[in-house]
This record gives sequence, structure tokens and C-alpha cells, in this order.
Amino acid sequence: MAANLTAQVRGIAGVVNAVANGDLKKKLTVAAQGEIATLANTINEMTDTLAVFADQAITVAREVGVEGKLGGQASVPGASGTWKDLTENVNQLAAKPDQPGAPPSPRWRRP
Repeated sequence: MAANLTAQVRGIAGVVNAVANGDLKKKLTVAAQGEIATLANTINEMTDTLAVFADQAITVAREVGVEGKLGGQASVPGASGTWKDLTENVNQLAAKPDQPGAPPSPRWRRP
């Protein structure tokens, strides 16, 4: 039993380290129940949300920064807390000036 638990914790640590290093493709597969299964599912859900946010933010940044297109909006289903705030801020920055939620246009003063 201890060896099984050790293997599961090593698997969790491997995925968490991968995510910390930017690899959002790793998934946990554990043959467990209870707290270990809950932890594995939570880590997988967190990684999925991170991957969607990263993909959406990269897309919007490319559209605005490289292609010069305003109006693209990121969509991260189920995002909450900081991820929701970040998504809303990305969308605000990419919004066309006449789009709802767009920041007010800057007032430039001539010297």
C-alpha cells in the first residue's frame, strides 16, 4: 500500500513540476479513490483551465500585437477568480473603442 501511495504522489509531483515549467499537456491518471483521486482531478481541471487561458491569451495577443486587429475576445469557460479577472483584462485591452467593456480612449494633449 505504501509503495502504491508513493507512486501516486510521484506521479502528481511530476505533473505539477511539468505545469510549473510550462508544459500544460501532462495529465494525471491515477487508479485511486478518495483524496488522491480528488487531488488528481483538481490538478487536471486546473491544468485544462490554464491551457485554455494561455491559448486564448496568445491568440488575442497575436491578433492585436502582430496583426493589428482589435476586437478579438478570449473565452475561458468556467474561469473564476484570478483567471476570470485576467480574461476580462485581456478582452478589455483587445476591445475596439466602440465595443462594450472597452477602456476609455486616451486623451492626447498636444504640447
